[in-house]
Amino acid sequence: MFQINAKLSAKPNSANTTLVGDYSIFIQDWTEPNGGIHGYLTRFLASGDPTFQHIAIWTLLQLLESEDKKLISLISKTEDVIQMIKTISDKNIESDDEDGEDGEGEVVALARRSLELLGKGPKSTLVEG
Repeated sequence: MFQINAKLSAKPNSANTTLVGDYSIFIQDWTEPNGGIHGYLTRFLASGDPTFQHIAIWTLLQLLESEDKKLISLISKTEDVIQMIKTISDKNIESDDEDGEDGEGEVVALARRSLELLGKGPKSTLVEG
């Protein structure tokens, strides 16, 4: 079982949300034990189950939003995870299915946001019409 034991200090950011101050534990445990954070993301993304994919992508977004440069660099070099995120983000979801039972539309949206934060996807823009 994967466990993280660390003291994390929290500090507010400009958006009035709280950021964890020290993400070094995620860097340290990226591949160990038992595949570490990388293994967890890979297994959940590869599962094909929208619930597990949602959990993995949400976790990835939290790590990307940390603004920890070392962690973001590590994630951006993880081609297998990025490729799975791209595959998920490329799914076409019918507008009627966006709020479907399995939440696949939300998973696709989160995947696209992850790629945007990594600089590997299109920027989302709102178009009024």
